[in-house]
Amino acid sequence: MVRRLQDALRDDAEVRAAIDAASRQLNASGRAIQVWDGDWLQNGAEAGKGLAGVRQAIAMEIAFAPADCRREPMRGLVLLTMGDDQDASRVALGTSAWRWSDLLERD
Repeated sequence: MVRRLQDALRDDAEVRAAIDAASRQLNASGRAIQVWDGDWLQNGAEAGKGLAGVRQAIAMEIAFAPADCRREPMRGLVLLTMGDDQDASRVALGTSAWRWSDLLERD
């Protein structure tokens, strides 16, 4: 699931641009931006939580993943990188114990 999600985010130019802009704005300097820790986090001066476009892209990829993937038990943080080079922007998400389906917003 990590590879699937990372590949999807890397393939989306708008998502990559949003993550890169947030990294610059927050002066992340190679550190990951945490976007979810049991709740979507608000970064910097953005209007919504979790970098709205990034949150939506993550939710869509998880929603259409196989059920077994969505239910997979996870522990700790997951790091997603937006490129293979050392200076690529990074996004972190996770908590002590969670499942991918926890990232889907519930009505």
